[in-house]
Amino acid sequence: MINKYSSTPLYYQLKEELIKSIIDGKYAPGEVIPSENELADLYSLSRPTVRQAIGELAKIGYLIKIKGKGTFVADFVNKTTYDHTKGFIHCILDTINTSNRVIIESTTINGSLELNRKFSTDYKSNYHEDYTKVTYTTETDNNIAYSISILPLNYFPNAAELLFKNVNSVDLLVGKYPLDPTNAKSSIKLVNADSDMCKIIKVPENAPLFKIETLLHGRTGNVVEYNTTYYSAYNSVIEFNRSRRV
Repeated sequence: MINKYSSTPLYYQLKEELIKSIIDGKYAPGEVIPSENELADLYSLSRPTVRQAIGELAKIGYLIKIKGKGTFVADFVNKTTYDHTKGFIHCILDTINTSNRVIIESTTINGSLELNRKFSTDYKSNYHEDYTKVTYTTETDNNIAYSISILPLNYFPNAAELLFKNVNSVDLLVGKYPLDPTNAKSSIKLVNADSDMCKIIKVPENAPLFKIETLLHGRTGNVVEYNTTYYSAYNSVIEFNRSRRV
């Protein structure tokens, strides 16, 4: 529903309406959508507004414009490939290329029982008074990932300052050989996007998301990072390539 009295731009509202129609199956993959004139009449919008919404949807991969034929719903699969032996590419301590990463916030938070449980192992309970919490986005192909990483402050006391400079994992781990991640434990589940998440990942509210939680373990076995990453699950595949480290 387009709300002309909302502070949200009309083209953005139309873009969300069209994405919802695609996800709900109103417009199937490979199917032509109504023309700009038809959409303008349907939603009582100007053609430039409709054109801007369609242009952005084509840019992020939902639509394909074919001259002389119309605009079609993309028949595509977003494939995110992880070719790592240690963990996921969006973990702070396992990212060398930071060119597509945008730091949103980096702050210090107090330790809690729940967090300390995350950083405990089968053979050792770890208590950290404070942690660095980092939120950031990473663009990969046609997908935007939203991540939250938690690092023990006593392991990485300068993490907040360094991450705002968008340093990579090599710089963060200088002189910290025992903390170098060697393996990971991860879980994946489907969740629905809330109002805040949909703005960041650019999906409609309640759209399906992959939620991937990862614990990175250092060379001594300690948990050195707790990462949660969200992806759009619409028409997507996550591919894992793992190999044994020698």
